[in-house]
Amino acid sequence: MAELILVINPGSTSTKVAVYDGETELNRQNIDHSAEELKPFKEINDQLEFRKQAVLSYLREQKVQLSDLAAIAARGGVVGQLESGAYLIDDNFADASRNSPIPHPANLSPVIAYELAREAGTGIHGYVYDAVCGCGKPDPIFTFTGVPEIKKPFLTHVLNSRAVSIEQAKRDGVRLEDTTYIVCHLGGGVTSNLIRGGKVTEFVGDDEGGFSPERSGGVPCRELVKFCFRSGLTEKEVQKKLKGQGGLTAYLGVNDAREAEKMAQSDGYAKTVYDAMILQLSQDIGSLAPIVCGKIDKIILTGGMAYSEYLTEEMRKRVEFIAPVSIIAGTYEMEALAKGIHRVITGQEEAHVL
Repeated sequence: MAELILVINPGSTSTKVAVYDGETELNRQNIDHSAEELKPFKEINDQLEFRKQAVLSYLREQKVQLSDLAAIAARGGVVGQLESGAYLIDDNFADASRNSPIPHPANLSPVIAYELAREAGTGIHGYVYDAVCGCGKPDPIFTFTGVPEIKKPFLTHVLNSRAVSIEQAKRDGVRLEDTTYIVCHLGGGVTSNLIRGGKVTEFVGDDEGGFSPERSGGVPCRELVKFCFRSGLTEKEVQKKLKGQGGLTAYLGVNDAREAEKMAQSDGYAKTVYDAMILQLSQDIGSLAPIVCGKIDKIILTGGMAYSEYLTEEMRKRVEFIAPVSIIAGTYEMEALAKGIHRVITGQEEAHVL
């Protein structure tokens, strides 16, 4: 009997959708949304119906009825501080996603899943798995920033980082609960995550550590304060400069690491910038090792930039004194969502309730 699972994963300019039968992918599509299409929507939440219709159009193309589905797996955004794993999307979860204080495309996904599940009328449910905020309740020791009025937000690449941790444990023939990994997610934004026993313990966020293709990383705070006051920019404009227009984009005018690496082959300045990014991201990995007194089983490099042999080899040379380095290139968000929710509907895992 088919166990069809619809997977929904919205990004800033696209909506990734897929249909799985259990843990087997039947079809996947990346629905791109042009700047012209998104221009009428002032806020991310205004895109809800537009994105929902895109998902429904995809299902029609695949000749899949809502009533055919066994469940809907949705990427989760920022709705407080969740545990890792699955959450049932009920009224409370949908409302929390609509009213999230942090605009994020992933906040749309649970609402779309909730509405589609209700429209199906067959008793199916939508679930979130490893939401952006799914780090669990942090140990208080990791929340101090040096400014009592500012606490560290616990938001990172939970979904893909946990997915490759699960995969690495399988490859090594060990229980995930017995592992300690550092997972560096190398995408448009980069995070390094200390994962013990399958749970995110601590991490270096994309606004804390090295710069990346689109983000500035941790900027010296006194210089940043001075910049904010003298720039004449609004808070929103400064935030955009740090996240979206920072990093390689600011230095080299490209947000694709492949282009930056190609530039670095013939341009001395571009090579210095690219190597500086690699160095800083390697430092982020090293900064997590003291938390567990250096007892790391493996360092895992993942995400789109992990396809680069030059980048991964340079990082390997700098961090393999800590632990062996494994490369699991690409992102596994769609698989992780589908497999996680399949474990729920087959009784292997229990979903939390908000």
